[in-house]
Amino acid sequence: MTTDEVFAIEVTDGIIRVTGDLDAHTSPRLDDVVRGLIDAGAERIVVDMAAVEFVDSSGLRSLIRARADGADGREVVVHNPSAATVRLLDVTGMTEHFTVVMST
Repeated sequence: MTTDEVFAIEVTDGIIRVTGDLDAHTSPRLDDVVRGLIDAGAERIVVDMAAVEFVDSSGLRSLIRARADGADGREVVVHNPSAATVRLLDVTGMTEHFTVVMST
């Protein structure tokens, strides 16, 4: 099975839903989608990560870039991250730079 068979990005109502691993191979696709939303004037980027199993430093960099590219103060919402993703944000000191939302 290839990465493209298990990785997907879907944008619905301004929410980016990511499925699969967010790594060096797949993070450029997230960058492209985020850039498109920013170019369309989005001031708030919501990334639903409920179906993301793994995030490496490239994936983290994509989230950081989503916040930093373009406008100061852009809010990036990381929605439904796994415990491992929350830990990655904590360990790297990035938790305070994102709005992390867990569905109940």
